[in-house]
Amino acid sequence: MGIVRDTPYRQADSDNILVPFVQYEGERLYFRGLNLGWKLDPGADIQVELIARARLDGFEAEDSPVFAGMAERERSLELGASASRALGPGRIEFAAFTDALNRSGGQELDLMWRGDFGQGPFRVQPEFGLRWQSEDLVDYYFGVRADEATALRPAYRADSALVPRIAVNALAPLGGQWSLFARVSFDDLPSEITDSPLVDRGSERRAFIGLVYGFR
Repeated sequence: MGIVRDTPYRQADSDNILVPFVQYEGERLYFRGLNLGWKLDPGADIQVELIARARLDGFEAEDSPVFAGMAERERSLELGASASRALGPGRIEFAAFTDALNRSGGQELDLMWRGDFGQGPFRVQPEFGLRWQSEDLVDYYFGVRADEATALRPAYRADSALVPRIAVNALAPLGGQWSLFARVSFDDLPSEITDSPLVDRGSERRAFIGLVYGFR
């Protein structure tokens, strides 16, 4: 699967990341791209899941002249849990995650509604969500430490942030167990992020596209 991230970082090119997208849906265990989950009670009205997921944020000093002399901000693995229930033609979900590798030491809380529309095997899933990101998480990826500050890049300590997101997923079968998956998302970045001297835009856009081989 190819991921294109229109990064908000100043003078940084878009990220192009190739990762395998494996989809498996068991009664309890599932793989969905970068997410691994375990359903505690699949038949319950309120579904509770334990989740491990990858966080692909971060940068290296060579990614932009703005980062010269800064320490790398690394990607990480997050562990968490979610609870969801049916609401209209979709589900509403609350999830909480923490940085399992202690790269940022931060946390994220997600509230999201995901619709599910389509005919037969063709699916379209719009998403509307709000994410709270802790001070440690935001500061790790968008802050400037005192020993990294320069005349053109002042020190910056970021606060916690609320980030609205809208997204659309689409899945189209190609035959057999193969499908084409696509996703686009848009984050409206708040001032806690856009005030950083590392950032020069008020939004972040991501696009995912790839082939999915489903195991059952």
